[in-house]
Amino acid sequence: MAGSFFSNLSTVAFQVGVLYLIASVGFAADKTKIFVQADGKRLVDLLFNLILPITIINTFLKMERTPEHVKGLAFALLLAFLTHVVAIGVASLSFRKSDLMKRGIYHYAITFSNAAFLALPLAESVVGREGVFYSSCYVAVFNVFAFTYGIYEVSGHKAKINVKNLILNPGSMSVIIGIPLFLLQIDPPEIISNAMERVAACNSPMAMIVFGTFFANCSFKNIFAKKEVYLVSFLRLILIPVIMLSVFRLCGMNSEMRTALTISAAAPVATNTAMYAAKYDNDTALPSEIVGQTSVFSIITMPVIVAIALMV
Repeated sequence: MAGSFFSNLSTVAFQVGVLYLIASVGFAADKTKIFVQADGKRLVDLLFNLILPITIINTFLKMERTPEHVKGLAFALLLAFLTHVVAIGVASLSFRKSDLMKRGIYHYAITFSNAAFLALPLAESVVGREGVFYSSCYVAVFNVFAFTYGIYEVSGHKAKINVKNLILNPGSMSVIIGIPLFLLQIDPPEIISNAMERVAACNSPMAMIVFGTFFANCSFKNIFAKKEVYLVSFLRLILIPVIMLSVFRLCGMNSEMRTALTISAAAPVATNTAMYAAKYDNDTALPSEIVGQTSVFSIITMPVIVAIALMV
């Protein structure tokens, strides 16, 4: 996977471009009222609760058990955990003078990337099945932090932590199911395997189309109006991924894992930021603006950072 910086940049930029072109289908569908954001929100439930878990489980089923993959699985979980800890540390140093509710949105946005709906499809495009394998570890850890630190921040420190949600969520459960299937090298009947493969193939395009409907509802005037949002973009898209890429390179991991985890760390703000804000009676306009701006800037920042990650 190694190559020159500009060769890698071209490859990654092409894959990012493909994904955002698919997102433009959702954007156009929303603008023409064929498939609007309300429909997209319903489809998120299908993606998050069924299609994404099947994608993750299918990847674990297809992955060959080797000493490198077994070690890589544990290593990826550990580094995904570390990435979120670093992101929380960076977030905690920012926006200290903002009111509690607004600060919670900023902190959530800085900490949580669009790991499932953008990073995982991009990791699959750039790295292949191993990209999904390692990115799935990031998604599982994401969910653990999102259901604890995330809702605590977005709710203005009011939300009660439901311990069951730490494990009993689709992202975490799919990895918990997938790991023994991978370790035992279970080979399901061809009819099941084929069905799972076809459902998994829906994940990337459906996720990006839904992403496009959310993007269509951003106020393009407002997403570039607030200086605070620029700071969030810098921390989420540049500082945190650069810090973690440096750590990944020091750890001496293989190129596939390094690239997949870097993609997850470098993705724009999670699209569920606004959903959580609405659920916990916080402002929904601000997270939409943050998601919009970071998504625009990530078209430039992600190819550059991932191209660096691809280099030995």
